[in-house]
Amino acid sequence: MWKRYRFKTKSIKDYRPIIFNPKFPWWCSGESDINVTIVAYLPDSEGLKKYWDDAFDISFTECEEIKFCGRFTKPDYFVPS
Repeated sequence: MWKRYRFKTKSIKDYRPIIFNPKFPWWCSGESDINVTIVAYLPDSEGLKKYWDDAFDISFTECEEIKFCGRFTKPDYFVPS
């Protein structure tokens, strides 16, 4: 089971996850002068704050699989488990 998170971070210059795992895709979905919006898939067993410790305004949906689309394309680094 996966969680598809949507959240904001104040790390506007470097908003990459603290811990990089090529099995967990993520994208920058929007930027402003004060925050960045991120969309990320994480397994149910992984906590979001482990990867983005300054995440706020967090929402998520549970899903069976990772789905890519025109806006959220499969990242080059992604290696499915």
